[in-house]
Amino acid sequence: MITYQVEVTVPTELVDAWVEYMTTQHIADVANTGLFLTAHLITVVDPITLDATVFRVRYACRSIEDLEQYRREYASVLQAHHTERFGDAITAVRSVTEDLWHLS
Repeated sequence: MITYQVEVTVPTELVDAWVEYMTTQHIADVANTGLFLTAHLITVVDPITLDATVFRVRYACRSIEDLEQYRREYASVLQAHHTERFGDAITAVRSVTEDLWHLS
């Protein structure tokens, strides 16, 4: 399993609007590509960041090939929509991980 994680730092004054956008539009748009199995929106509660909230959006897909298809065909358009809405006030750091072991 491949996890595509986006760690996002959102200024306090934009948190409500950003969460609304993510939960009603952006995450659904990513999921509707058909390339991801799950999506999670997580807030970091420790450590606390002053004047901002840190979130992690985690998307799981079957393979690195599925992730690469997402990047080629969809990522730039969806990221552009986000930037149109929030400008450069929000920062994002992306990473990709692969599960080696999982305890259920």
